[in-house]
Amino acid sequence: MEQKRLALLIGVSNYKNATKLKNPLNDVNSMANVLSKLGFEIKTCKDVSFQGFKMALNDFAVKLNDYEVGLFYFAGHGLQVKGKNYLVPSDANPINENQVEFDCIDANQILSLMSSANNHTNLIILDACRNNPFERSWQRSLTVQGLSYMSAPYGTLIAYSTAPDKTASDGEGDNGLYTSVLVDEILSPNLTILQVLQNVRTKLIQISHGDQVPWESTSLLNDFVFNDNRYFSISTFCQSVLYSHDRDIVLNNLRLNLWDLNKISKLGIPMNKEDKEAGVIEIYYKNKLDYFSIFNEIEIHIYKNGERDYNLFSSTKDATRIYAIAQELFNKLGGGLYDDERSATFREFDKIKNIAKGKARLPRDQCFTLWYFENVTFSLKYLISPKKQFVFKTNIKPNKRIIKRTINELLVNDYYSLLPTSIAIKPEEEKYEGKFVDHYISLENPEFNFFDQVIVRLFTATKTEKTSSNIFLSNSKKTETNVLYISNLIAQITSIYGADESGQGYLTGYEELDIKNKRYWSGRKWDLNIQHQIYDLYSNGEEMLYGIHLSYDDEINSIELCIIGYESFLEFLNREKNTNP
Repeated sequence: MEQKRLALLIGVSNYKNATKLKNPLNDVNSMANVLSKLGFEIKTCKDVSFQGFKMALNDFAVKLNDYEVGLFYFAGHGLQVKGKNYLVPSDANPINENQVEFDCIDANQILSLMSSANNHTNLIILDACRNNPFERSWQRSLTVQGLSYMSAPYGTLIAYSTAPDKTASDGEGDNGLYTSVLVDEILSPNLTILQVLQNVRTKLIQISHGDQVPWESTSLLNDFVFNDNRYFSISTFCQSVLYSHDRDIVLNNLRLNLWDLNKISKLGIPMNKEDKEAGVIEIYYKNKLDYFSIFNEIEIHIYKNGERDYNLFSSTKDATRIYAIAQELFNKLGGGLYDDERSATFREFDKIKNIAKGKARLPRDQCFTLWYFENVTFSLKYLISPKKQFVFKTNIKPNKRIIKRTINELLVNDYYSLLPTSIAIKPEEEKYEGKFVDHYISLENPEFNFFDQVIVRLFTATKTEKTSSNIFLSNSKKTETNVLYISNLIAQITSIYGADESGQGYLTGYEELDIKNKRYWSGRKWDLNIQHQIYDLYSNGEEMLYGIHLSYDDEINSIELCIIGYESFLEFLNREKNTNP
């Protein structure tokens, strides 16, 4: 069940007795637009008086009891007097510091009202650190500028547009500098609020050349995510992929799994010459989709060098929608690159319209733009071709190495050739009957000079899957565990594959003690994807090829080494042999 969210947004631009501000009303509108996409029920108050401010706060606090999340946002003048922070309503006119508490809103009262509600999470965002608006009329100015630091009560986060005792910029554009960055970052999918605010801080420091550094005070008890998949657009998709450049989460964002798609090698469709020459090792395809209200097909190319292309296709002739998609990408990613001698830019609506109407004839009339980043490249094409005209491509270069070697160089047996000498053992449990058959083999040539027996588990073939198999190597002699042997075995496998999927490499001293004292040991797992990289369990774009699992059963003093997906392992070896003779 989704959280119920409530927001009170207050902005004051038109002060009666103080310096007017350009952007707070725009800031409130921008925040309202973004938060409404994220499930917040919103009340906005603009140019509110002292009395109106107090009434809005009281109504908000009462209503908050029926919500899980409360958010208060203020854009306007703010100041600190004697260590206390005050937000300035439109009719404030204090003649000196001592009058501020009677004309302005004490920020601590907002904290008190929100913390007394029965909700779980409270967020307070203050874009209110401009210079003292009453400086000219007072006999002396405040000795300290900006707002002071406030401690956040349990379950509360306070975000300031700049550091304590510093002032913030009202901005040169339509929004204050802080809010202009914040509204963009809030829509980032699946980031916690602390991650969002960290991104805001990084961007704002760059934009302001270090003059404005946002600040937070938090006592949140749980992570809060603004965009927990409530809002999805092509710009939030790009943003999420960019922030996770070291991990491939393209399909995660598209809410697809690789196994949801058709694998063309299983459909009997031969790969074309161009794809083979480009190093493509597998292609996946699915249609009847709906992404960004325009794309209805996806085709994924997996390359031997570790790269992956995700192509979204549309045969639409809706020039207005194509133009809107392009402008959204320009706004999010920047101007991009294009070859003006070979293609047109997506900024030219007439060019898009000509393609849609079938009036474009020459290749240079096609539209193309590319956005290049360190590990991610996005591109947009609108082609003259009669089908799949509009294409949005995401190219990922996961920050993972291709593993060149395999455990096969350490193995001495061909287990399939030994099957005629095996003893078949059918599973006893009824639910496994017919699913697989175990074949027990005593090895004349022990693996690693230790494993002298193996079970080859053959799974039943189906119409869509060939027979697959797992290999379980063990030792028939139940002797006291030799920790040094386990350590050497891990070292040999680690020298081939590197650290395992959990980042563990060689056996540590702590692990040695756990094994010696018969405590739980997590073992090692090296799972490989079809590009022969360590498999990423959290990426929907990964297909597991095979796995090497090493475990120890302290009850029977037994070490077991498993090859999960032995059939796929052999196919990979054969593929490598054919491509690298």
